[in-house]
Amino acid sequence: MSGLDAMPSSRFVADREQVPVVTEGRMTRLHWRVFVLCGLVALLDGFDTQSLGPAANAIAAAIGVPVADFGPVFSASQVGFLVGAMIFSALGDRLGRKRMLMAGTLIFAVASLATAFVSSLPELVLVRFIGGVGLGGATPNFISLASEYSPPAQRARIVTLLWAAVPLGGMAGAFASALTLPLFGWRAIFFVGCLLPLFLLPVLRSRLPESAELGGGRGAIARRSFASTFLAEGRALPTLLLWLASWMTWTTLVVVAFWTPPLLQHLGWSASAAASVLGALNGGGVVGTIIVGGLLVRISAHRALCLTLFAAAAAIAGLGALTAQPGLVVAAAISVGFFASAAGGSMLAVSASLYPADVRATGIGWALGIGRVGAVLGPMAAGALLAANWPAQHIYYAIAVPPLLGGIFVALLAATKPFRAARGRAVQ
Repeated sequence: MSGLDAMPSSRFVADREQVPVVTEGRMTRLHWRVFVLCGLVALLDGFDTQSLGPAANAIAAAIGVPVADFGPVFSASQVGFLVGAMIFSALGDRLGRKRMLMAGTLIFAVASLATAFVSSLPELVLVRFIGGVGLGGATPNFISLASEYSPPAQRARIVTLLWAAVPLGGMAGAFASALTLPLFGWRAIFFVGCLLPLFLLPVLRSRLPESAELGGGRGAIARRSFASTFLAEGRALPTLLLWLASWMTWTTLVVVAFWTPPLLQHLGWSASAAASVLGALNGGGVVGTIIVGGLLVRISAHRALCLTLFAAAAAIAGLGALTAQPGLVVAAAISVGFFASAAGGSMLAVSASLYPADVRATGIGWALGIGRVGAVLGPMAAGALLAANWPAQHIYYAIAVPPLLGGIFVALLAATKPFRAARGRAVQ
């Protein structure tokens, strides 16, 4: 029996019985504690996800392959994320979101350590797949917990602000890579990526409450079918449009984050300089997510998502146009991060608003998982374009297409009757 399963059942039940779902407008100390702990997991998610890009060239040299062959490596973590999000989200709704959050955190910690010891491309693909399973398993459960422990009128803002921790972690990972690569080599960043979540796990176990939304309802939740979750009450078309928008949003975020350092190095930038640009991109993401998240008490999440996706498309095209002007690349990268990350946070808020509370993690997990299908294909496509000797400028123009399509899908989603009804319930 694992440490996660050994948690006393009486405590699990007590967590659910003693902590009410938030129905008032005020956040208590407990609810802020849930937000902060979930935010720390989100930060480590971003740290792990974006540590690989700056180290890609060094890892490629160590295992004897060209970096253009890293498309499957970047995509493997997204395949793992897809699998983890779909499986762990459903398990979280049945067995406890806290438990699945901890399990996912443990998995990506171990995978980070294993990354430091790979000796071939197939090993690296396998390890990053396993790490993706952990990240995908943790994400829908920390989103669902943070959404639950938020006042309904502030739920979209809280969920979007939670996402700010992901680019913050990515920024920390990028700058840590820039510092450690010249001094300690590429393996050091993955040792750090293992130790940090291992230190956090005991805190999660002792201080994070279980979901109160699951109280007394495990049997009912377990009987929910795919049709009743995603197709009932007219949710078929909104679900399809949400999944397509999620596909475009996460494709944008993942491709930009994974391929910006290798593309810049392909243009002659040093590894540390390219990592610093990625750090600036993530810094823009933190600022953008916080600003847009703060505005969600005044504008709806779907409007914010639509606008930020269109703006991200323009910013990515602008970054491509400026690749020949190094002095402007950093400013362009900040604007890309600002809008793309704000779109990611808004997408989470939109996903959390469409489905009933008892299957919220499942709904979020499937939206994230479907989004990762595009994130699997995107890095592979970018790698293929690089291998085909496309100029970096043209590759960025291609990357600008998904957010443009995503904005269109969101506009169509907002026009559906079930989505409007779900929004009305969310603020009551």
